[in-house]
Parts: sequence; C-alpha cells; structure tokens
Amino acid sequence: MPVEPLTLWSEPYARSGNLAADGFRKLLGTPALGLLQTVIREAVQNSCDASKAGLGTEILIRVRALSPSQRLALRRNIFDELPGAPDSREPLESFLASENARVLEICDFGTTGLGGPTRADRVVQGEPTDFVDFLRNVGSSRDTRLGGGTYGYGKTSLYLSSRCTTILVDSQASRNGADTRRLMACHLGKAHTATTGAGERRYTGRHWWGQRLEDDFVDPAEDEAATILADKLGLPERGPGRCGTSIVILDPHLADEDPALTAASISESLLWYFWPRMMASTPPARRIRASVELDGVPLPLPAPEAFPPLDLFARAMDAIRAGDPAVETIESLRPKKLLGRIGLVRGLSGRRLNLVPASSSLIPHQSAHIAVMRPVELVVRYYEGTPLPDGGAEWAGVFVADSDRDVESAFAEAEPPAHDDWQPALLASGTRKSYVNVAINRLKDYARSYALPSAPVPIGGDGGPSLARASEAFGQLLTSVVDRPARPGPGAGGRAARRRDRIDGPAFDHLEMGSEGPVAVFTVAYDRDIRAEQDLVATASIMVDGAPLGDDDAPADASPRVLDWVGADGSIVAVGRRLPLRDASGKLMVRVALSGECVVGLDVSFAEAGTSR
Repeated sequence: MPVEPLTLWSEPYARSGNLAADGFRKLLGTPALGLLQTVIREAVQNSCDASKAGLGTEILIRVRALSPSQRLALRRNIFDELPGAPDSREPLESFLASENARVLEICDFGTTGLGGPTRADRVVQGEPTDFVDFLRNVGSSRDTRLGGGTYGYGKTSLYLSSRCTTILVDSQASRNGADTRRLMACHLGKAHTATTGAGERRYTGRHWWGQRLEDDFVDPAEDEAATILADKLGLPERGPGRCGTSIVILDPHLADEDPALTAASISESLLWYFWPRMMASTPPARRIRASVELDGVPLPLPAPEAFPPLDLFARAMDAIRAGDPAVETIESLRPKKLLGRIGLVRGLSGRRLNLVPASSSLIPHQSAHIAVMRPVELVVRYYEGTPLPDGGAEWAGVFVADSDRDVESAFAEAEPPAHDDWQPALLASGTRKSYVNVAINRLKDYARSYALPSAPVPIGGDGGPSLARASEAFGQLLTSVVDRPARPGPGAGGRAARRRDRIDGPAFDHLEMGSEGPVAVFTVAYDRDIRAEQDLVATASIMVDGAPLGDDDAPADASPRVLDWVGADGSIVAVGRRLPLRDASGKLMVRVALSGECVVGLDVSFAEAGTSR
C-alpha cells in the first residue's frame, strides 16, 4: 500500500496566546543529572506509569545508525516538508543528509500506549488523554496514583537530547477492544515570524508532521499507514496485543560522541536508577525487563544482585519488603505520622564491573549512600554519607516513603520537574512540608553517622554484615597485635643474628571475596640471615579482646585458615601455612580464609626448614 508523505503543521499563536517553544525548553529547569540520565529516567518512569494492571514493563533501548533505505524513507515519507525558519530547517537538513545518521530509541511493551483523542480540544468520555498529554499539551497534571511522574515536564528532555530537537513517536493502544497504531513526528524550534498569503504571522516554534484530514491541521498516521511507516524506518514490530510506545530521538547527543559509550551509559543508568524494579524479588506485575542494543547487538545487562554495590542496596530493599525487624521507621512526631522505612546493610566492597570508564561512571568506588524513593520504587536520588574506614567494606541504605496518601503526595510534590530530588521549598508551609523536612534531616543523620562506631547493628544475612564488622575490627584491633616491631628469628643468640633476622608485620591490608567466601589479606616483610635454612610459618587465630583465642576454645566452624602466600608480582609462591625461604629478604601477602562471626589475627614467625612447627 503506498503511503502519502506526512504533512508539516507549524503552530501559530492563538488569539489568546500560546506557550512558545522557547518557554517549553526551559520547563525542565536545571536537572542535577546529565541530559542522558534525565532522558532515561523520564522515559522509563513514563513507561512504568503506563504499565497495564497486573503486567510488568518491557523496555528496549537502542542506539543505531539508520540504513540508506531508512534514511531515504525518513526524508521522503516523514520530513518531505521542513520548517521555513533557518534555526529549525538547517539542523534537520544536516541530519537527513548525513551518511551516519543515528537515532536513540526508547521503546516499551506491556503498557497502555498513547490512546484517547488526538486533538486537545476534544473530549471523549471514558477515554484517556495520553496522546494529547504527551504530544500536544504542556504541563498536564499527574493522574497516576503512586506514579513516578508528577508534571510531565521532563519530556522536554527528549527534545533537548536531539541535536535537531526532533522526535518521532510510534505508539499502539487498545481502543474498544481493538489495537490502534499511531505515528507522528514533532519538532521544538524557536518562536518566529513568517510571511503567508494573509501576511505576516507569528508562530510558537512547535511543529508536527502527520496526516492532514478535514481541516488545516494534522493528526497522526494511523493503523496500516502507521505500521508501514514504522516498518520502513526499522522500528520494533508491534503485533496484536503488543501495545506500547517507541520514542525515536533523531541525531542524539552522544556521550563523548561515542555510540558504544552512550549505550553503556544507558545500561548503567538503568541499573543505578531502576534497580528496585529490576530485582528478581520484585513482583512480576511491577518488574521492569530491560535490554539495551547497539547497532542491533544486545549488550549484557547484569542483574542488580550481581552488580556491586547494588547487591547491598538489593539486600536492604528485600529487608524492607519482607518486614525485617532490623528495618527502622522514620516518623514525624507533630503530627505523629509514619513517613517511611529505612534499611541499612554493610558488606564487602565488591569488584566493580566497569560498564563505563570510572571517570564518567555513576557508580561510587566505595558505597556510602542511601537511595530514596516513593512507594513506586523508582530511585529519586542518593544521599551520600560517611564511608566505612576500611576501604574494603562499604554500606548501602534504602528509604521508601510510606504509601499514605498525604505522605506520598507530599514527597511527590517536593520533586522538581526532573524528579531527581526532594525539595521542601516547593511545598507551602504546613504538615506536608514538615513531613519532607523531617525525613530528609533524619536521612542525612543516618548517612552521616551509620559508619561511625556507635552505628546501629545492620540488617542480618549471610556474609555482608559480619564481614563488615570483621573488616572494621581488623582496622581497630589488629594494630596492637600484629603491627609490632621486628622480631629475631630462632637461634638469635649472636648479635649478628639479632640484627639480621627480622619480620615486619603482618599488617592487615584488605578484604576480598574468594571462591569459597571472604578472605583477609595481610602484608609481611622479612630480612634474614641466609646462612640458615629457614621457613616462614603463618598462624591464623580468632581474636578476643586483642589476644588470640586458644585452639581448645575456638569454635570449629569459625577457625580461620591460611590459604597461600602471594609474591610481589601477584603470583602464588606457596600454599598453606609454610613458605620455604630462598632469598635474604622480601615482601609478601598472606591470604587467610574467614569463617563465621569473628575477628581474625595473624602471626608470622621463622622456623627451621622442614620442622613440624
């Protein structure tokens, strides 16, 4: 079926006035986040709000170069007409002429799509207004109970992320039991004056491409025409029941002009801001199933539980969802009101997976953060606090505001248009403003004091909390036990022997995760008399009150075990407690496997070669 090219319609000022495109651009304000993160947050929040009852949301984000046939279809079938204003026409012409034209697509499935009337002045009883709220209106009020968005202004970021400030929207919605597909392009330019047959006329700078029907206006291409156009452009297929929306950002601003880095940054943004809805324990009706592609190649997207430090945040979230008794509440006293729940977890600093270079990563090197969110469980922001003194351990917290209508709406209205903060100043004085102030002050107190010695006992569980406590204890207790002066070796009765045979350390260095559990790593240096054949022998023991616990008193299931000795080049030079010495001096690491809830100390001494000691 041949498809007529879409028609351009530029919005003139009405007699009563309009919001100029220049003003539309400014509605986003100044987000605390980068533009790419703002785009991903806004788009995925909208998708979550639009998810169908009882179904999770499927998100597909693609960064791709258009093929020659797709560029031709875009030029002939969508942008056959271009705005007359140079500020609008020239960037579009440049993009359409490029042989490396790229797009960023954000697609969702299992959502309601953009249904309802296509014109803002029409009222259809019983139908949603999603289409006009997204593509026509500016600043529509929130109508999703416990939804992620409040103003919809953040959609401005979609235009601003395009070098030609142009998007294309392909959406399928259900209407009276049948699927309806719609496709329309939109451009945000600048207010200008143009000469028409009736003389000069002022225009707002907003432009749409669609099908002109009975009057001088355009509606979206619909059904078969929309499907044909979408196929020509390579957009995702939408068969029966595959309702949802694809937003195509033309000529997107790329991170460092690098498509691969942009795709990786998108993956990281999805994890950092939407991990609560991507966890395995998230109910299927609320779960986000996300994927990212670069030029048709899927990129691995790790589960939050396997992506440090989100593994700790996920544990805290699980504790809140399960009603763990270690989860604390934050309350307002006057009036008395439950404001939300906070879970805190400590654990080892897991090795970072480095989706992007550390210099541009959102992921902290050492987590000391509280993720805050409303009941919709989309991260608003992170409050950074005091890190644990041992760099080998970290902590993570989660605060979820209560779902009480007054409380939830107070936090929602305290969010700026970009939904990336809680700002009490946005609320009028009163109890609702007090709710947000009290919660923020308490959260900052937790962030500041949790890592201090007086901090409360963290949420229980295997591995993390006990390791963190052990790590702290290493730093606080082992100095007086193992960081001692150099000691003489055996048979050191002569002056020369006492001068030469010495051991510096061992000193605790860091914690790491081994194949069977946590491992404490110590450093030790030695200087010896090479006339004697000697070994170094390491003895690990449980520490109580700064002293090693005797073998008879130590619990069998908590006995530490010396794994191996590691040389300066990182290679294992000996396995087990004993290291035969060949050189006169050296510096090594000793790895000790930990078990149980305990603090472990290490003693290293000389022994005659081959003895049973």
